[in-house]
Amino acid sequence: MRKVWWRALREIYFTVDPRSLGAFRIALALVLLLDLARRWAELSFWYVNTGLLPNHTLLWRPPAKHLFSLFFGVSNPAEAHVGFALCAIVYVLFLVGYRTRWVHLLVLVARVSLNTRLAVVENGGDMVMNLLCLLTLPLPLGARFSLDAVALARNEQRATGLVAPLPHFVPERARHPIVSLAVLGLLLQFAFIYFFNAASKDGSAWKDGSAVHYALHQDKLVTWTGVWMREHLPPLAIRGLTRSVLVTEWAAFLLIITPFNWREARLVAVCVLPALHLGFALGLNLGGFSPAMMSFYPLLLASKHWDALEHRFGGRAARVWARFEQRFGRALNELRPPTEWRRPELRQALWNGAIALMLVAIASEVLIDNGPVPKALRLPQPAWAKAVIEYPRVLQGWRMFASEPSRTDSMIYVDATTAEGAHVDPYNAVASDQLNPAGGVVPRHMGQSQFFVMFSDRIATGYFAPYRQAFSEWLLAYPDRTGKPRDCLLAYDVYLVTDHSPGFGSNEPPRPAQRERFMTYSAPADSPCREVKKMPSSTNVASSGL
Repeated sequence: MRKVWWRALREIYFTVDPRSLGAFRIALALVLLLDLARRWAELSFWYVNTGLLPNHTLLWRPPAKHLFSLFFGVSNPAEAHVGFALCAIVYVLFLVGYRTRWVHLLVLVARVSLNTRLAVVENGGDMVMNLLCLLTLPLPLGARFSLDAVALARNEQRATGLVAPLPHFVPERARHPIVSLAVLGLLLQFAFIYFFNAASKDGSAWKDGSAVHYALHQDKLVTWTGVWMREHLPPLAIRGLTRSVLVTEWAAFLLIITPFNWREARLVAVCVLPALHLGFALGLNLGGFSPAMMSFYPLLLASKHWDALEHRFGGRAARVWARFEQRFGRALNELRPPTEWRRPELRQALWNGAIALMLVAIASEVLIDNGPVPKALRLPQPAWAKAVIEYPRVLQGWRMFASEPSRTDSMIYVDATTAEGAHVDPYNAVASDQLNPAGGVVPRHMGQSQFFVMFSDRIATGYFAPYRQAFSEWLLAYPDRTGKPRDCLLAYDVYLVTDHSPGFGSNEPPRPAQRERFMTYSAPADSPCREVKKMPSSTNVASSGL
């Protein structure tokens, strides 16, 4: 009887189909490339010493005790571009599945390095990507749908003399489900992401159905689709969306973790949960959170599901592969199979030990960093566990829009005066859609990226005050960015503006709440900028031309 129960539990919670691993690898690689692209687009603001967060500032005042990033050694744009190009190469190799086990380790190093360099402006999506890269390390992600699998299959064909269309000739190692403690870790991790996000939503806005209304009135986060939704959807539809978020998050936890009809339950999860994250992505800019969560879903597909897909689409896939082989067959023949591990049982034991250690550390972080956990379970966290959590940045506070979305909105704006007397906002000129958002309320749509949203939220708080000197230096370098010496700043004030979001069902505009100045600057009497102010415009233009 015990053996029957153990076999059942092993199949439900410890087993994954190699095809699920291959599909997951492709999905995760695409998400990582998308994440790299959005970081590359803002490289000059975040990854160089002329940006808002120079490496020396972060090393002098690190946001956490345990940090690792190769990008802490990067100072100028040329170095940053080289580093990003290397990350792109690693991600592409991971996508096609070339030397996957070793490349996977490089993927983790690249991902953690990119994220930790900007730990000051990270969010939950960054944690999810880090977790996916880390917890899947023991799993053979290159077993299917990869160049490694092609090389192994061709090698076995040559050794056995068998001839078959490659999609139907599967390497021996990829013919059977994979059993690993890492599978249990992944299922528990993602089930509890949904559990704590749902359990933390106990505020009145979630109870009366107005939470989506207030979330969509966060103008620093809202997309243009979200603006349209809040302005055109009736209160009944907003209530329906609010209820659906809660129901879907609770259902996600149950669908992932249930042992009853688990294949059917996980298939429902794969079909339904993407709608939740697509809704988030359409209405709000949450960085990489939605794509990262959706990349996990291929791991929920069981062998039964893949067999059905192969029965339905296998013939078409074989024809596509035949055309591919006609064009690239010679190159495929040159592929070398990945090196075998001589003692696979030792490798598995080492990985299981490492994953067990990681799960204990994650559990300790979950217990202290989530509100719904009873106080009696909030045990002191060992120092080693904190280090294990912080180095790869896999923090465990899951509480998006909890206990309810804020009923106020905020922004920062800069009122700066140039040598010519013009008033400019160097920050919002690059951070948002608003060139000069000065006023008592947040504009209708700020259009900020995740990084500028988090920077705007945090730089005004006391904890992040040590980073204001770098912010000041970046503001004063405004003429270097415009190429006009007369754009030097004689003075500036930086304000945090908050407003009250309109009430649920109301079409009224936001109401001013507070405007607080938290940074100020006035050029000293001997400042070169004051000399520039005295210069005639024609002289200044001539000198700048030299």
